[in-house]
Amino acid sequence: MTNNSSIESQLKYIYRLQLIHLRLKYLNYIINIFTVFIIRFLLFLKQKKRYLFFLTQRLKNKKQLLRSNSKLNIYKKKIIQLLKLLPKQKLKKLEMDIEYNYINFLLKKRINLNKKNYLTLKSRKIKQIKKYIMIKELRFKSKIINYKQKKEKINKKIIFLKEIEKKIKKKINNNLLKRYKQIISRSGIAVVPVYKKIPFGTYILITQQKYYELLERKKIIIEEISGRILIDFYLANKENNKMKKILFNFY
Repeated sequence: MTNNSSIESQLKYIYRLQLIHLRLKYLNYIINIFTVFIIRFLLFLKQKKRYLFFLTQRLKNKKQLLRSNSKLNIYKKKIIQLLKLLPKQKLKKLEMDIEYNYINFLLKKRINLNKKNYLTLKSRKIKQIKKYIMIKELRFKSKIINYKQKKEKINKKIIFLKEIEKKIKKKINNNLLKRYKQIISRSGIAVVPVYKKIPFGTYILITQQKYYELLERKKIIIEEISGRILIDFYLANKENNKMKKILFNFY
């Protein structure tokens, strides 16, 4: 790595390697998001179905309880019996008994009516939840189909990029590649473009002398504080444009 062209080539390859690394990282992140989405949705669906089952069972139990506890028929029979006794019993006492049973009958009827209204509302709620779950399941199935298609494309892209990554690594100097791996594992970014003496992602200026050396591309320049490899903005921009199709085009 002594001449100008070899240094420039090394900078190109190491920068391309970083672009591929960042793209692979993003694609794997997308696949993980899809997986997390599926798991969360299945848990959400399970919770909703459990809640629906609980409501259905509760409604069923309340209906049974309403039927078993209903005393309307008892009051009805009692009133009929008292009415039959009208000619035989003392009128005043009989009227009081009839009135008492009739009031109880009306109260019980109102209570039962309120309970039935409550159960009707709960039945509607259960129907709404069933409909909601059905719509969600249909949408989920549609998303799963779309996800599988996207995942297949992404996996193909990952394989393609990994093949290019292997080829590029073979063209990079071992010491430079070792430094690159150490930095990228530590900070996520190993190669930093520099524009007008300012490395991207920092406000610390490099010296005028170092900036000229960077533009000449006669040697590898290392940023003193972070240890990152520096590349001039114009070369980095040129490589960005070259790599666009490789990085972002899907099959």
